[in-house]
Order: sequence, then structure tokens, then C-alpha cells
Amino acid sequence: MNDDEAPPAREDQEYLDPVLRQHPFMRRQLELGPDMTRLSRWGDDHPDLLGGLWWDNTATPEGMTMCLGVVGDVAAVAAQVRRLLAHPEHLRVIAQRHPLRELRRLQETISDDEAARWQALWDSGECASEEEFWRRMRAGPLVVGVGVEQEINKVGVGVAPRDRAFAAALLDRYGTDRVHVHWDRLEEMWF
Repeated sequence: MNDDEAPPAREDQEYLDPVLRQHPFMRRQLELGPDMTRLSRWGDDHPDLLGGLWWDNTATPEGMTMCLGVVGDVAAVAAQVRRLLAHPEHLRVIAQRHPLRELRRLQETISDDEAARWQALWDSGECASEEEFWRRMRAGPLVVGVGVEQEINKVGVGVAPRDRAFAAALLDRYGTDRVHVHWDRLEEMWF
């Protein structure tokens, strides 16, 4: 295939093309995709400055905005990265407190701590059977999800609403400036 030839059509292309042409958010996201890739590479090169990178489809009436969270001198970084973009007018640069890589490490720590808590229960012999282990797990406290919430520059931890004391202990342990607890009812679907 020559560089100027179109790539072969995929099976889903016939379905996707009309949908993409009709949906302004998807069109904008495709248009801004190369700029988002440039921002992602910039973040890889500047991990101490990158607080987050995400799409915001609520910022402008015409559609998608690229959001870059920055730790440090927002004005200097904004001037630097805007020169890299084909569509700098669709970039919003936001001050944040924590580098994304720090939040990802904290996410891993919380996940590992939760796994260790359950492993310790299993290894303790307190549960006479696997059924008893699962009953204890359902009884909680239960973390139902952990992930970086880039828009608020914190690690989000989903906790069952019944586990408020456990949630408070998580916030005390990891810090309210880095962790956001949200009430999650997913455990009702898991078990």
C-alpha cells in the first residue's frame, strides 16, 4: 500500500462512518486525537509536571475540550504545550497538586493493601471453609473499586455505604488531599 492510498476498510467501517459524521463529540475527538497524543507524549517526558490528561465534553457548546492537569507553573506549561498542538484553542490547562504518577502509585498501594487484607484473612485460618471466607468478604468492609480520578486529582475509592467507619479510616490513612471516597453499591451485584 502506498502512503497516499486509503487503508482497507474494516468490517465495522460502514457502521462507524455515519455515526461519527453525525455525532459532534466523536467528530471533535477524532479531530483532536493527534493533539491528545502529543499531550500524552509531553506528559511521558514530564512526569513530575503531569497531573492528568482527559477529555471534557461539557466545557464548550461545540464539543470536546482537552484538559491537561499541571503541577507547577501553569502559565509556563500552557505556553509550552500550546506550541505543540494543531488546535490549541481546545486545550484547557488546570492547576493540580499531585503528579499523576504519584496518584497511580497510591492507587496500587491501596489495591495491594486491600488484597493483603483479604489474603491475611484467608491465611489466618479463621474461616472454616471457602464459603465462610466469601460470607465474611460480603459482610465487609468492602472496597469495590480503586482508580485515579484525574479530573479531581485524587484516587477514588468505592466503598459500600454501610462501611462508613472503614471509609473514614481510609481517608485518615491515605489523606483527604489524595483520596476521594465515594459510596458504591456494586457489591450488591457482585454477590
